[in-house]
Order: sequence, then structure tokens, then C-alpha cells
Amino acid sequence: MNYIRYLDIKRNKQKSPGKSFRKGINILELFEMFPNEETARNWFEELRWPDGERDCPHCQSINIREVKNSRPQPYQCSDCKKFFSAKVGSIMHGSRISYQKWVIAIYFYVTNLKGVSSMKLHRDLGITQKSAWYMLHRIRQAYEEASDMFDGTVEVDETVEVDETYMGGLEKNKHKDKNFVKVEVQLERPLLLE
Repeated sequence: MNYIRYLDIKRNKQKSPGKSFRKGINILELFEMFPNEETARNWFEELRWPDGERDCPHCQSINIREVKNSRPQPYQCSDCKKFFSAKVGSIMHGSRISYQKWVIAIYFYVTNLKGVSSMKLHRDLGITQKSAWYMLHRIRQAYEEASDMFDGTVEVDETVEVDETYMGGLEKNKHKDKNFVKVEVQLERPLLLE
């Protein structure tokens, strides 16, 4: 029995969801999905150009040619003669960090409940702490710009489900005037417990 099948059997024994069992991919599955730089680049290009038709981020022309050796970048616009890649105009713009490291950084950011520090990312990816801070700042900025659903401007028709949250610390560790904050909740419809 191979190891992947063993993990599937072990995972299916868990009956109820909880802290230790969440749907999604684990780090091994991530590395199987993105074993090298080429697969990560292809994934970002599919996200950027889902229909497969590349357009120039500088002049929006679709008259694009591939550069043979990808130097300085893999694509060149035949109209404005500028070179570009999937990184241009995205959160990765101007970054020399590989696509694979960006994928891993995004994975760490979205899967850690309390976030990920730039020091941890620096150690895990083998980059400088300054580069890790830059990556996290760009990832947070992208999520902030894309999260207009919760800023009050968009009406939500579906049920919004909140899983877990971490607020404050232990009451005994708080200052005397910060202890025990009372929160009142008013329900517009009766709460039904089954």
C-alpha cells in the first residue's frame, strides 16, 4: 500500500470536523501540485489569462510573441515592444522571487489561523527577512483590495459562516480597566437550537 493511499485511509477515519481536520490541501499536496518553477509559472499564467489569450499589461494589445530564452522576460508585445511576464501588474511586480516561493508564501498566509510572520517565512523559504516582509505586505494588500465583500459596500444574500476567531488574551493577563468587556448581541430573528 503506497503512502498517499495510507494518508487517505487515515484521513477518512476522522468522522467529525474540528481543529485537527479541515478541508483543503496539506503541504505535501502543495508540493505535488507545484513540484517545480515551471508548474507554478503555468498556474499563475492560467489565473492571469484564463482564456489563454495573453494581453500586454502596458498597452493591452493582444499582438504578443514568446521570447525564445525568456530573457529578460518570457513575452514581448509586438506593438509597444515591451517585455512582460505574469508578474507584471500583479502583487509580484518587480520581484525576483520565484513563482514557486510565491505559491508557498500564499499557502502559508491563508492556512495559518493567526497569520505568518516574516521571520518564519524567511526561514521556511530561504529568503531574506526583508523579502519575506515585502511578500507578506503585498499578499495582505491583495486580500485587502479583494475583500470588498465585508466593507459594507456589497450586499450579501448568502449566509456568511465564521469558523474560528482569536480575540484578546486571558482575562488574568489584562490590565485592570481592560478586564471583562461585556458585549450585547441583538438577534433580529429568534435563535433556533436543534
